[in-house]
Amino acid sequence: MAQVFDVSIDINAAVAADVDAAVAAAAGLRLMGWAARETAGAVASAKIVHGATGAAGTLVVPIGLAADSCATGWYAPEGIPMANGISIDHLAGSLDITLFYRVAT
Repeated sequence: MAQVFDVSIDINAAVAADVDAAVAAAAGLRLMGWAARETAGAVASAKIVHGATGAAGTLVVPIGLAADSCATGWYAPEGIPMANGISIDHLAGSLDITLFYRVAT
């Protein structure tokens, strides 16, 4: 029998600085995937991190985008454990990042 999970979405538009606690810490929190799009016509980079702040979190996913490009990642069916929260460490440029997550019970 297939398992069905409710996936929530966190949208971060025009990210040009760290996004601390984009998704708050929770027991059973899992990163299911992400989608990113460069928004200013230049290179952009960021990191999705496990932690309450972008600067102090543990690197999970590095993202590097060329001008006018996009990228995605999907980690189903289990996802990546992120109980300490999901933050974005902005490095350069401007980008939209959507996080797909769930809280396993």
